[in-house]
Amino acid sequence: MKRPKLIALDMDGTMLDGESRLTERTKLALRAAQDVGVKVVVATGRMYPSAMIHIEDVGIKSACIFYNGALIRDTATGATIYQRYLGPELAAEILSFFHDRGWYVQMYCDDKLVVRDDADERCKFYENICGQKAVALGEKFWSCGLDSAKMLGVSFDSEIFAKMCDEVRREFGPRIYQATSWNSFVEMVHPSVNKAEALRRVCEHYGVAREEALAIGDGGNDAEMIRWAGTGVAMGNARDSVKEAADVIAPPNTEDGAAQIIEAALAAEE
Repeated sequence: MKRPKLIALDMDGTMLDGESRLTERTKLALRAAQDVGVKVVVATGRMYPSAMIHIEDVGIKSACIFYNGALIRDTATGATIYQRYLGPELAAEILSFFHDRGWYVQMYCDDKLVVRDDADERCKFYENICGQKAVALGEKFWSCGLDSAKMLGVSFDSEIFAKMCDEVRREFGPRIYQATSWNSFVEMVHPSVNKAEALRRVCEHYGVAREEALAIGDGGNDAEMIRWAGTGVAMGNARDSVKEAADVIAPPNTEDGAAQIIEAALAAEE
């Protein structure tokens, strides 16, 4: 492994431990990378204000990827480098689809989490993960007419979750990019959006070649990014399909696997 010029890493299940915490070892590894001039890029499905809690804790000052790539924003200046939302028409169609089936879905509008009912257990679960309070619209949610960076269907029932994945794919096909995470989330963004495409844009922004980028992730929404990077790393806690996309398998996030990979990368020759 050569020392990369840019390290892109997912947040949940990768940069964060099993309790969604940022460990001291990971903080130190990320800071050490920046200290020697390596660009550190967070590439997450999280909403911008949620991800910024950990980005600011580390002191990352670079272009980072949010909503699975629907937004690229410079965390030092707050400047938006790229954004591509679903569009209000498609968002409305997705809302209708979920409403008709009695399934839970949430939206991300102007960096706010928008839901029908903020007392719903699925909303509460997500609030605990992201550290943000949802905006509840009640029944107006289903006809709100809002655009959304990403939409997220949630089910804790494995059979319903599998059905949700299949039916979303069947109904919307190439009109959306669909990925899964947490074994409970169906993530839906514009079809031109994914973490690999976002990482390509960030590398171009910094003049970094594909071969000089290292990407680390664990979720289905990380597979394209892992495959695209010069060196792709799947966490030990990743599903097999993600590991198949990788050049290297890291220890799991419960063992600071991402930090171990970053430490090894920094120790490598330039």
